[in-house]
Amino acid sequence: MKPRHSASLILVWRIAEVEARNLKVSKIEPVHLLLSLCKMVDVDLPALVSKDNPDRNDVLEELLRETRRVRTIFNVAGVDPKTLRRRLRRVSPDGRSRVQDSERLRRSSDAKEVFTDAEHFAQIANTAVYPVHLLYAALLIQDKDRDTTLVELGVRKSRLLSVTKRDALQVSVGSPSRSQAARTRWN
Repeated sequence: MKPRHSASLILVWRIAEVEARNLKVSKIEPVHLLLSLCKMVDVDLPALVSKDNPDRNDVLEELLRETRRVRTIFNVAGVDPKTLRRRLRRVSPDGRSRVQDSERLRRSSDAKEVFTDAEHFAQIANTAVYPVHLLYAALLIQDKDRDTTLVELGVRKSRLLSVTKRDALQVSVGSPSRSQAARTRWN
């Protein structure tokens, strides 16, 4: 059985679609997933979640928690996500696709492979699939342009991988989430 895709992972997926559309390509590639992970730490999350959503508090709590996890990984590994994002956009090939704005972009086979790997990492950790799992999977694939960009920015890929792996593969032993534990205490 496939693990559940979290709301925060869906957000990353949607940001990746915007990144791909802005670069005028017809498919979401792994680089767009990495771009979206770098972008998510700068997004105004409360503005994205509708106030009419009955699960707004839970969704917002997850988005904030998972964004903090990714931001912490970048901080510990010495990565400035904004600089990395801007550099990766420059080295990403521009397409000349004319995709309708209302049309959803599909993932490329490489991007689907990244998602499959992220799902496996989530299974190992006994959790839903979160952005940290996608980050780890995106860093593991071969990408010469990404690796060159990391070197140019003085980022040690091995350190970034190590920090991400530690967080992504941290096993959850069936304990309730922090939010559930907090609600239990209040009840």
